[in-house]
Amino acid sequence: MESAIIGFLGVIVGAFLGEYFRRKNRIEAYSHKVFDRRLKVHEELYSMFVSAYEIICEVMGNKELDHNERQQVASSVILPLCQFMDKNGFYLNDYLTVQVATAYMGSEDVLSIESELDQAAARSKISEQYKATMQMIISESGVAEVNKHFTKVSKSRLTSPVIERVRELQKARA
Repeated sequence: MESAIIGFLGVIVGAFLGEYFRRKNRIEAYSHKVFDRRLKVHEELYSMFVSAYEIICEVMGNKELDHNERQQVASSVILPLCQFMDKNGFYLNDYLTVQVATAYMGSEDVLSIESELDQAAARSKISEQYKATMQMIISESGVAEVNKHFTKVSKSRLTSPVIERVRELQKARA
């Protein structure tokens, strides 16, 4: 009788373990495909975002454009980013989409600010948003973790006087 109960429990445990590992394998098969697609979407978003920054810098610096023209140019950059994110929202983090969509907002108003000091502060704010958003895209894509892994595997340690100074500034900022 005991051997029958042990056998029955063995079959049940075996069935549960089999199902667990089958699901785990299925998740791994899907995760590879999803990661590849997410990486492609994030790469394209990064490229669009960086290209847009050049145009936004033009908007913030070209005094020949009136306010409506600056607004149209800024919108011509922000709208395609938003459309891309809407189209690929399945693979993008909601918080990241909000950050990307708002990073360049207000750039069309920089030249409308009377004080040059305040203009410089507004440009700096947009620049900081740009840098932070680029880091967010890289981090969310998974590339940052992959790069950390490669650095550990290769045991590389890049160093130069410039790199050391950048590290000092990063430590001071944190």
